[in-house]
Amino acid sequence: MIHSLIDAENTLASPVCALAGRAAQRLALTILWHPQPQRIGDQFIAAPGSGDMELNRFAPLFCGPAASAAPLGHRRIARDSLRLRRHRDHGVSLLLPQSRMRVELNGAVLAGAGTRCTAEQVDAGLVIGLGGVVLLCVHWVDRLPQHSAIASVRGVSSAATRVRELIRQVSATDLPVLLLGEAGSGKELAAQAIHQASARGHGPMATVNMATLGETQAVADLFGAQTGAFARAGGGTLFLDKIGTAPRAVQAMLLRVLQTGEYRPPGARVKEAARVRLIGASDHDLQHGGFHQGLLRRLEALVVHLPPLRERRCDIGVLALHFMQAWRARTGSAAELPLAFISQLCNYDWPGNVRQLGSVVQRALSAAQAGEPLAFDALVPGVAAGVASRPARVRLGKVSGQAVLDALEANGWLIRNAALALGVSRPSMYKLIEAHPAIRQVDAIAPAEIEAALAASGGDAGRCAAALKTPSEALRRYLRRRAAGKVS
Repeated sequence: MIHSLIDAENTLASPVCALAGRAAQRLALTILWHPQPQRIGDQFIAAPGSGDMELNRFAPLFCGPAASAAPLGHRRIARDSLRLRRHRDHGVSLLLPQSRMRVELNGAVLAGAGTRCTAEQVDAGLVIGLGGVVLLCVHWVDRLPQHSAIASVRGVSSAATRVRELIRQVSATDLPVLLLGEAGSGKELAAQAIHQASARGHGPMATVNMATLGETQAVADLFGAQTGAFARAGGGTLFLDKIGTAPRAVQAMLLRVLQTGEYRPPGARVKEAARVRLIGASDHDLQHGGFHQGLLRRLEALVVHLPPLRERRCDIGVLALHFMQAWRARTGSAAELPLAFISQLCNYDWPGNVRQLGSVVQRALSAAQAGEPLAFDALVPGVAAGVASRPARVRLGKVSGQAVLDALEANGWLIRNAALALGVSRPSMYKLIEAHPAIRQVDAIAPAEIEAALAASGGDAGRCAAALKTPSEALRRYLRRRAAGKVS
């Protein structure tokens, strides 16, 4: 078993320059949106231990993989600097410039001298709007970006860089692979990238969605002579999506194939050689829920975690631009999306991840082409009215404790979405949470209680957060630390 690839949170992707520890993380600015589309995704990464970061029309210089360094440059960006100050607690303050330039933070217009953001807020990615023309993401990087031939995993975040490097590494082997990630996070694209980059890339790739098959059909679709997936894939790759839903008997059969390299087609007397490379994918924790642990041990020889989009907010602009370009190439339309709508895209947490973002961008472009109004709430199914809208200013004293609980419950205990629903800033939302006697901090909850709630929730962190009445973001960070062995 290649243990170095199991823990995606701590695997340092060589030859990328990896930065160890919170104190060594670098503060980065990524262009989410710019009037010049080729600038989207360009970055500025601060030097280690640097002081205030000054952001204006002429500085800093942003660069991309294939472009020379250049400032934001737009005339509506002030010459006076918006200053970003990093604190010892890893929070960041935004000190406004002496100008009339409009500055927004996470969709809300800033006023006054400055705003302080917590380390958790920076971890989630701060979306800054400048002059009504440019959107930037303030975030941490723990490795420097590098050019990669894995083009299907788009993004400039450290998370995207890590995934591309892991794909490159696992493609060089012939061991089974397990892809883990939420629905819509790109597991099938990752499987295709692994296949194409491997020595089997010249052969076929067969895909089977296990969630759609009962036991009898699964046996026939997988092991059938000539028409089964093992036969169709030949010397290529077999991708089993949602493998956690495979019938128990089929899981045992898959384990025997991995153990012996052979399978017997239904009704046949002679065994066939299984010449495929197996890639499984799941959006659930396979440690729980009755999945065959022997099969899991075989599958997790190589594990690649696909991060949710909310954990790589700086990639939203690059992804939205890709979907827009693909739609225009397909339709020939020149429809555009206004910056206010792009800001809503960048500030939303995307429970359906990249797949949901692509669908919403396509619907928005269709509406724009037809001259229809772009109402984010209407374009994103399941979003409560007002959740994705630019929040109005609300006094904290007017927000009741019950309203805080209701907003968190309605928005999956995600602080960002609950703040938008209440019409308060995220710093204000943190104050409301800290003052609420019924809302618990994850560090104050006994590990045994967390484990029991997680098991009762079927490994679903969102449901677990609701049961514990603790913010989902903090719980997910705790679970990542626990998986990395950093929680005793």
